[in-house]
Amino acid sequence: MADFSMVTNRVATGAAIATAADVDQLLAAGLNVVLDARADFNDGSLFAGNPHITYLWNPTEDDGTHKPVEYWQRTLAFVLPQLATPHTKAYLHCTAGLNRGPSNALCVLVAQGFHPDWAEAYIRQARPQVTIAYKADAIAACQALGFM
Repeated sequence: MADFSMVTNRVATGAAIATAADVDQLLAAGLNVVLDARADFNDGSLFAGNPHITYLWNPTEDDGTHKPVEYWQRTLAFVLPQLATPHTKAYLHCTAGLNRGPSNALCVLVAQGFHPDWAEAYIRQARPQVTIAYKADAIAACQALGFM
């Protein structure tokens, strides 16, 4: 069973997906854009041949180290144009849905105009267990890229 939480009506974050049933669950929720932040696994094979999912593997280790602007820029360059299309919903995930996935979701929300505190509050309300370890890096990237 896929472990994800809707943060807004178009952005979700959560944990790893591993099976075709997980993919079906995402599609049933309307999630048709997926960003996988895990360094140790690439979801690509789960979506191979599925025309209903647009996918990016944007790997980074969950090691507590600084994530450079270029990392966040890849996330935004992928997700923001997708969300410009009506009825598109994005799922940004990692292994446990605590750090990398929620940090990527925060980055997207801030780039969309949410104040960082509100973006974090929405994420924590939807998924209370998050730690969002890369929050400062995501916000700094949004500033550096001109979204704030």
